[in-house]
Amino acid sequence: MSNSFEYLQGSIVEIQKKYEILSDIVTEYGGKIHSSQSHIIAINNMQLVVYYEVPDGKREEVKQKFNNFVRNQMVFKQSYSIFIHK
Repeated sequence: MSNSFEYLQGSIVEIQKKYEILSDIVTEYGGKIHSSQSHIIAINNMQLVVYYEVPDGKREEVKQKFNNFVRNQMVFKQSYSIFIHK
């Protein structure tokens, strides 16, 4: 098994969504979440470090799939914000 972690930062709602997606991806690849550590950095803003393991050779696939989700979420959020402010 390959161990890794993801560093998540944002509002509590954003962190919850990212954590759930990461958990689903790790499970999809036959791995498991081991633990997490959280730190509140401001009102409604926090950091979360999530430690997990996946089968050997799958770590980069998991990271890439998760990063694609985060990137797509940011593009959607920016597009939505631009739409709302027009």
